[in-house]
Amino acid sequence: MTAITSYLYKQNHTVITVDPTVGTTMSMFYTPNIKVYRGIDNEIRVNFKNKDQQKTSIVDKTVTFIMIDKEASTTLITRTITPVDAPNGLGKFTLTETDLVNLDAKFYTYSFKVVDGEGNTRIGYSDDTYGAGGVLELVEGVYPIFKASTSEAFGAGNTGSVIYNDPYINRNVAQHTAQVYFSSAFTGTLLIEGSLGPAVQGLNNDDFTTIQTETYTAQTASALANWNGVYSAIRFTRSGTELSKVLYRP
Repeated sequence: MTAITSYLYKQNHTVITVDPTVGTTMSMFYTPNIKVYRGIDNEIRVNFKNKDQQKTSIVDKTVTFIMIDKEASTTLITRTITPVDAPNGLGKFTLTETDLVNLDAKFYTYSFKVVDGEGNTRIGYSDDTYGAGGVLELVEGVYPIFKASTSEAFGAGNTGSVIYNDPYINRNVAQHTAQVYFSSAFTGTLLIEGSLGPAVQGLNNDDFTTIQTETYTAQTASALANWNGVYSAIRFTRSGTELSKVLYRP
């Protein structure tokens, strides 16, 4: 029997804030990269300290996390830090699944802006050389992400467009679902056709075979169709325009 270990822990990151009552020499410290994952909400905890590595209060401070794409010179996300234990300088923020869904998986820069009770703005440093910009890595492929259904409205006739799939994602357990809609009572058929041909070469009519045929009689309510198989592409062919639309999800 194979045994593996999974570690459950919170990401904790240290940020140094300027404190005029402490000397100008910054103690050596190292903050690892923030690593976040597409497909889930990522909670990050932040420990605020002074230059002597002593906990510093954030009771009278508003701290903002800023995520930047340096290549595009763009601010992507800003988050106000939520205090967890403000007197001891502990706060947190969350990068949600929605925040990350449209971002490229790569390295980004982050920083912290600290505003005190008198309105003075200071930098939250992320290393021992007064570096204000830390590194955040966005990782994908660990959790599945939502993929919207493909809508086939048969704009060019009774044979729909070719819908290309990723046949290697689900392997031999791939399940396909189609929700079929009708504009009025429909009597006829819907052919569900699939291809195993390589999508990069483009597909012709001869590359498709009928997977299954759905038959309807005076159908008005939407209907569901399911099938299994690994296909590089799917298309639908109807026998009448009263069958108005198909929502397809591989």
